[in-house]
Amino acid sequence: MSEWPKIKPSGDSAMLVEFDNRIDPEVNRLVRALALALESDRPPGVQEILPAYRTLMVTYDPLQIEYRSLQEKIEGCLDRADRVDLPARRLFRLPTVYGGAHGPDLDRVAQILHVSPEEVVQRFSQTRFLVYFIGFICGLAYLGGLPESLRVSRLPTPRTIVPGGSVGFAGGQANAIATDQPSGFNYIGRTFVTLYDPQSFPPIPFIAGDEIIFPSVSEEEALRAKGKEAEEFL
Repeated sequence: MSEWPKIKPSGDSAMLVEFDNRIDPEVNRLVRALALALESDRPPGVQEILPAYRTLMVTYDPLQIEYRSLQEKIEGCLDRADRVDLPARRLFRLPTVYGGAHGPDLDRVAQILHVSPEEVVQRFSQTRFLVYFIGFICGLAYLGGLPESLRVSRLPTPRTIVPGGSVGFAGGQANAIATDQPSGFNYIGRTFVTLYDPQSFPPIPFIAGDEIIFPSVSEEEALRAKGKEAEEFL
């Protein structure tokens, strides 16, 4: 019998549901299904439902709902999570210019992996990345699916500022940051598609369960996408 999922308190006004201890599309599907099931029948007192790679955090007002009552509600949602219909997966194309000033870590990553920069770009740009969840600064999409052949460590000292739209990876994760921000990832390219618009709702184009590809284009073509929304492919 599996020890997962686990439900446990997180402070005095939050509950954490933990699934299998691995970053895996099927585990994440269960997280998203539970979030949707709970959202569709949200009990009074639940404030936020926050999915991540393999966990779901639920914050609540203990004056409106007791811990035990919320636990029972979550357990009921878990029982039907396998039957929840998730939103159809969408594929987004973010044209990316690689290397040079827009990809300061490309040559170094290639040296670490003992391949050419062109090979790094080919492997990365041909990968379909799964959006596991949205979080951090300005709706950053946490992406999984990075090929094992591209696994490198984070920078020993994070950069204090990385330009918005920078595309990179570290460990088993990849990202395209939405705004200028600090980061310890290795950045090999940049897209100029709008990834965050505070004047729109929702302000980001992706949701968990979507997929993203980063095709290699010329700098001229990448710049033509500046200010445009992410392009969706069926």
